Amino acid sequence: MDRRAEIAIIGSGVTGLSTAYSLVRRGTRDIVVLESGNLAQGASTRNGGGIRAQFTTDENILLAKWSIERFRRLAGELKANFWFRQGGYLFLAETEDELAQLKKAAEFQARHGLGTRVLDNTAVTDIVPCLDTRRFIGGSFRQGDGVLFPFPLLFGYAEHLRARGVKIETHCEVKAIRRTGQGFELSTSRGPLLAAKLLVAAGGWSAQVSSALGANIPSHPVRHQIMASEPLAPFLEPMVVTLKDGFYISQGPRGELIGGIAEPEEGPKSYTRSGFDFARLMSERIVSLCPRMSGVRMLRQWGGFYDVSPDANPILDRVPGAEGAFVACGFSGHGFMISPAVGEIMACMLVGERPPFSPEPYRLSRFDSGGVKHEGLVIG
Repeated sequence: MDRRAEIAIIGSGVTGLSTAYSLVRRGTRDIVVLESGNLAQGASTRNGGGIRAQFTTDENILLAKWSIERFRRLAGELKANFWFRQGGYLFLAETEDELAQLKKAAEFQARHGLGTRVLDNTAVTDIVPCLDTRRFIGGSFRQGDGVLFPFPLLFGYAEHLRARGVKIETHCEVKAIRRTGQGFELSTSRGPLLAAKLLVAAGGWSAQVSSALGANIPSHPVRHQIMASEPLAPFLEPMVVTLKDGFYISQGPRGELIGGIAEPEEGPKSYTRSGFDFARLMSERIVSLCPRMSGVRMLRQWGGFYDVSPDANPILDRVPGAEGAFVACGFSGHGFMISPAVGEIMACMLVGERPPFSPEPYRLSRFDSGGVKHEGLVIG
């Protein structure tokens, strides 16, 4: 492993890789990405691949709209087909209160030109005919949202970066970080590394890593599980979401159903293991919404995690008290879908350029100043 670098990035997930990609586009290539395990072994390869702009804060909508446009071009830039399909997001309401929430969200999103439509039962089943209309009273839909397949995007980033001289060091655990007059000295399982600047993009472990710099980052990992079914003939264009329980499901590029559902908090548990209770919850929910799916076989399930911040919005800032160190975390389940914009912001911070968006709403200081706007549409 190289012993020196201009920039070290801790974490090879989509945040770290998209930041490295934006840095390379600016001419910075002396970058080392450090990963404690396999490439992108955390949340970036354990998520459902949903991409949406239907949020309830200006901050998230701004990042999501910009990112969706980047996803449309990234496949060509990376020469990687990650099956980005803009089949839309369909939110279902099962109560009048939920429908009112969706109407309010659609009105807010209209200010950003999203074109979200509020639908009655008939319009909902025009989009997904197999749904049982007795289970809901309406919904909302935006065509421009969609899904992609995470693995080829991440591997496409990695191949592109390696071809341009970026070092991606897997199975390289960062054990300690020390601030020096020349930057940051990182003690790793593969030897020391001295970097002039540092980005902590370690997902659910960002707070733990940042604590080595004396920082208190208010985010933590929460387990979420996902399942995949046997392949089916194409029938489901949008991602379908229910507000009641954070259920979501879409159809992947090979015909498989991919989805998850919110689970009750049950104390400490492995973030990557899954269990029978989840399989039961998902099976019951899928069949209740679409009875004809009762004979479909669930092939596999797995665990992952959300890195949750107090307001379910990202933390993008300098690490307090450590000049030259930055942190990007707290995405609360929507980090993948805003990753191109986040990578652009963090790259600008690292090289001292003005970001395309004001970083002010994403700073740590918002938790002390009362400037918190909680994201209302967190799924799963």
